[in-house]
Amino acid sequence: MLLGFGILDVRSLAAACCLALGQATANETKPEVKTGTLIIEFDGLANDKGEVLAGVYNEAKKFPKENQALHNLKAKPAKKKCVIKAEKLPYGNYGVAAMHDENKSGNMDYNVIGLPTEKYGFSNNKRPGLFGPPGFKACRFVIDKPVVKIKITLK
Repeated sequence: MLLGFGILDVRSLAAACCLALGQATANETKPEVKTGTLIIEFDGLANDKGEVLAGVYNEAKKFPKENQALHNLKAKPAKKKCVIKAEKLPYGNYGVAAMHDENKSGNMDYNVIGLPTEKYGFSNNKRPGLFGPPGFKACRFVIDKPVVKIKITLK
């Protein structure tokens, strides 16, 4: 024994000191990440049935692919409108794809020729082209302050 400490006690004490020092250093060098709240106001709904589903994306390669959103959000419409809020989003570029899921199936419904039967929309109110949905760049908006509001008209 060294000064009343066993060898294992000295090793444990040394390990604890290293961990504490490493944690203190990590906390000091970690930059503060600014975050904001996104408020999405939807209009154009035909009724108050079901839910409005919204995917919030922050990567172009994932937009607007199913099950690849950073956040999947939903809310019940009222008076043919809906508001959805996403909090603590790091400052940066985002895009939103949304739909009015009237029957709460969780998916877009299509008619016999493959056209959507439920209303949908994208940030910046961009509409699909001949070859599919608009790209991330067209729908991009920036969260760069504590609260950002956007409006999407579902068609």
